[in-house]
Amino acid sequence: MAWKKDDKLHDNRYTIERELGRGRLDITYLARDGKGHSLVVKTLSDEFLSQLRKREKERLQEKYLQEAVKLARYRHPNIVRVKEPFLQGEQVCMAMEYVKGVDLASHAQKALPEQEALRYIQQIGEALKVVHEDGLVHRDVKPSNIMLRAGKPEAVLIDFALARGFNNALTTATTADSFAPIEVYQSGTQMAAYTDVYSLAATLYFLLTGQVPPSAMERSEGKAELKAPNEINPQVSDRLSKAILEGMALAAQERPQTMQLWLDLLGVPSATPVPWRKWDLKIGLAVIGVVGVLGAIALWFTLKPASPPPQKSTPSDAPASQLR
Repeated sequence: MAWKKDDKLHDNRYTIERELGRGRLDITYLARDGKGHSLVVKTLSDEFLSQLRKREKERLQEKYLQEAVKLARYRHPNIVRVKEPFLQGEQVCMAMEYVKGVDLASHAQKALPEQEALRYIQQIGEALKVVHEDGLVHRDVKPSNIMLRAGKPEAVLIDFALARGFNNALTTATTADSFAPIEVYQSGTQMAAYTDVYSLAATLYFLLTGQVPPSAMERSEGKAELKAPNEINPQVSDRLSKAILEGMALAAQERPQTMQLWLDLLGVPSATPVPWRKWDLKIGLAVIGVVGVLGAIALWFTLKPASPPPQKSTPSDAPASQLR
């Protein structure tokens, strides 16, 4: 059941203000904490969960928590900050930073100058490199999921499409998304850094041309053709136009396989590395509390070191020299 205004969550710590939006898997709400500060609460939607069998639902909840734990460790200026995961009833939720500002879809009412567009793309590209190094794929990079902080030329990646790797047809795209590569539409298809390369290249296409590119599905079915960006906007350099087309190749193996390789094609300098991993005690305790209810599976895989192999059982009357 969807939450409504003034509903209380997490032992009355958070109060719902309104629904912000719905994705393929989850619902996002604007909320406030006890001090009146705004934050975002995200959870898997009841509508989606109701379509799953009990075991599938449990696996998805565990995966959602496991990836929330990873995201909660990020302290990167271009990645939305996850404050803490928590349990509301039987559903795993995330309390996240509320980024004040506008998204790139609203900001780019017309084509942006190369320098400005590349600044945002470089920032998000560096953020995605961090995500990929941690074994995650965003899967939903697009202008509406990139916020510009109010008063700052700083882009922030938001709305992570979690449950990556959960091999169920319901986790694939069901409608044409102009920024999603072809593999997002195919159940069980391997996704990796090249998945986000396509989406970020499509985002740059939009920023430089002011036009939404045709979807990968339409292109694969021969219903639409992808024009070169500099055919639409002659101000776009040949180098950038070529790099965008390579990043938006339909076949995953024909794209740059890592984000850094694609950024190199753009010719943008590498950003200065920033420390991004930090385990917060408060977050850790919150995770432990949630995991206790879910059976500790997600935290087990995320934090527990590998255990030594079990010893073979030895009869109780075996010589002491054998009991090693």
